[in-house]
Amino acid sequence: LCLGLATFLGFGLWADFAKIGDAIRSFDAWYLVPVLALSLANYLSRAWRWHYYLKAAGIPVPAGLSTEVFFSGLALSITPGKLGEVIKVGLLARTVDAPAARVFPVVVTERLLDLVAVLALTAVGIGRFGQGLGVLVAGLVVTVGFFAVLATKPGTRLVFKVVGLVLRRKVGPEAADESHAVQRALLSGRPLAIGLAIALAAWLAEALGLWLVVMGFEGSSLDPVLGTFVYASGTLAGAVSFLPGGLVATEATLTGMLSPAVFGALPTEAAAVAATLVIRIATLWFAVGLGVVGLLRVRRRIERM
Repeated sequence: LCLGLATFLGFGLWADFAKIGDAIRSFDAWYLVPVLALSLANYLSRAWRWHYYLKAAGIPVPAGLSTEVFFSGLALSITPGKLGEVIKVGLLARTVDAPAARVFPVVVTERLLDLVAVLALTAVGIGRFGQGLGVLVAGLVVTVGFFAVLATKPGTRLVFKVVGLVLRRKVGPEAADESHAVQRALLSGRPLAIGLAIALAAWLAEALGLWLVVMGFEGSSLDPVLGTFVYASGTLAGAVSFLPGGLVATEATLTGMLSPAVFGALPTEAAAVAATLVIRIATLWFAVGLGVVGLLRVRRRIERM
């Protein structure tokens, strides 16, 4: 939260608070309705994927609880690399006694497929627009490293050793092997195809949200394909930075690409900053707000047990 505030202050000092305020006042607030709807579509489609993957991992969970736990993870989207979403493992252990060794690979697979989807959306635009190659290469390195660790039993055992050290608990190799088996099942055949298709649709929805936000400002000009590329590049930059919620890295990338000096989607730097702030509120901070509601609902469930 402090980093988010510092990001806002930094951009305000760079582009002038008064000019940013003027730009925000020129924004047609009615555009927020479809933008928030697209963000919600992103979360709901990924919540369905989470529930589907839990079933595929052999973990029967009521749909209502599954959805609440998924949204609880969104509250921790502002952790580095979204690692805080591992809280979903603990919440399912507390509510339905789900084995951590089976839930953990579901969380990891979610993150991995989301990263692949954003990579794909970024790659589509690089050849056409000639920007973002460095971010794409960094994303590919992270993704390949992810796969290299998850594809082997020794890699999975290493991950569980690290988790055990962090939690100060002994994690046996049998748990790591069970997790590895679930991981391989989720990253093959039908589960992989369904999960990746949902990831692409979900992140495309949020990317179209950026296009709508920009179109809500006076003097804007942005093609939907370019808007998708810009949003994907910003999201990827935030992911590979491993900063909490991608803060600073995502905002800097979005503002830079939307500014007159690069793609000229908006007439001034202040308008580019304003558009970035609006889309981050409608995506990142909207998700955190819904996540807090999810956490409170799961907490009440646990208290009633």
